[in-house]
Amino acid sequence: MMGCHAFAATATSSIPMSVEIAKQCTFSNVASEIILKEDGSDTTAGYTVTCNTPYSISTDNAKWYEGWYSYISNAQNEWLKTGVGTRAVRDNTLVTLHAGTPLARPGYSVDDYEVSIHVSTPITATTRAGVYTDTYLISVYY
Repeated sequence: MMGCHAFAATATSSIPMSVEIAKQCTFSNVASEIILKEDGSDTTAGYTVTCNTPYSISTDNAKWYEGWYSYISNAQNEWLKTGVGTRAVRDNTLVTLHAGTPLARPGYSVDDYEVSIHVSTPITATTRAGVYTDTYLISVYY
C-alpha cells in the first residue's frame, strides 16, 4: 500500500490568552488657579476627567462655615462668603458640592466640567486689603 497515509492518533493543545486593563481615571486641563473678581461676578474655570470605567464625581471647598457656606479668608482670618457651582458640560448636570451623593457618570468617556465661583459678600471700601484664599477640591470615585 504505497502512497496511503494512515494516522493512528491525533494530539491537540490550546493556550488561553488574555489582557487585563486596569480601571483608570485621570484629570487634565485643570486650571492652575482661579482668580475671583472683586465685583462679585462669576469666575469660571474648568477641567477634564477621562475614565475607562463608570465613575462618580463630587466637589468641595477646603473652607466651610458649619457646612452652610464656603468662604475665602485672609491672613487675619477675616472671611468673605463665596458661591460655588460645578456642571458637567456635556449634559449641564450639576455636580454635588460639599455634601450629598456624588454624581454618577457612565464613564468610558472624556468629560469636561466647568466650575463657577463668585464672592457673595460685598467688597466695600473698608474691606481689608490682602489676599483671601480657599481651595477647590475634586473627588472621582471608580
